[in-house]
Amino acid sequence: MTTALTATQPGGKVCLVGMGHSEMTVPLTPAAAREVDVVGIFRYKNTWPLCLEFLRSGKIDVKPLITHRFGFSQKEVEEAFETSARGGNAIKVMFNL
Repeated sequence: MTTALTATQPGGKVCLVGMGHSEMTVPLTPAAAREVDVVGIFRYKNTWPLCLEFLRSGKIDVKPLITHRFGFSQKEVEEAFETSARGGNAIKVMFNL
């Protein structure tokens, strides 16, 4: 949520999908100053077709979200999970199979 609130353009919208943590510390004041809307959705019904269409059409480019790639050896898998757990600049950690 912190990354989403920080990265969203003024007037944009952030959607929390699914069950998040029961409590979070997030930068709401800067987001409110930029008039960022925050909405939540728990159910996923009929959301995948729209998401797939956005990806297919190029309307959304998810490649920049993949911040780390690792091989699939035991050592690399452990390093990937440690990177993800640390947070920092890790958004999406992927494995090359």
